[in-house]
Amino acid sequence: MDKPFWEKSYQDKNVSTFSKEPTADLNEYVHILNEPLLVLDVGCGEGRNSIFLASKNHTVDAFDISEAGINKAKSIAANMNLHVNFWVKNLAEFEFTKEYDVILSHGVLHLPEKQIRDKFIAEAQKNTRINGFHFIGVFTNRLPATPDNAPFTKSLFDVGELPEKYNGWEIIHHLEGIFSDEHPGGVKHEHAYERIIAKKIQ
Repeated sequence: MDKPFWEKSYQDKNVSTFSKEPTADLNEYVHILNEPLLVLDVGCGEGRNSIFLASKNHTVDAFDISEAGINKAKSIAANMNLHVNFWVKNLAEFEFTKEYDVILSHGVLHLPEKQIRDKFIAEAQKNTRINGFHFIGVFTNRLPATPDNAPFTKSLFDVGELPEKYNGWEIIHHLEGIFSDEHPGGVKHEHAYERIIAKKIQ
């Protein structure tokens, strides 16, 4: 397999690869983002979280390695008369040029090599303003990567590794477990995941 499964459905504007709705953690905790904030969505895909936050009057930067995903996200945002600063970028090549109030990353950080994702997390923490938040969701090695995802999954997290990286932050929310999902074309998966919402307090 030359490309991950999501590249095909990113090119189809009539389907949602993951969901039209924001991720469950963001939907549940968006109330803690109670003023216009500067947001970075890392690995934004089709833009479901980016567009949701833009609709709440936040200023949103968002990037993804997939050109098809970014093109689709731009189209969806334009149809909703919402502005998000979308661009194509490989996480390994991303460098911070500003500080953010909120940084999001869902289903992405287990894809690159460990040194790349660990460096990114450290830099993201440095470039988050005091009282800012991280909404992070990753896949863990409680289960192996699914066969179709395995070629693109370089560093599944150990269970408990993600919250350990946020020592010194306030953990607002933490959940770990297994879930099943289905994508366009009948693609079905079972994943082990861990997610946190963490607040920078010092």
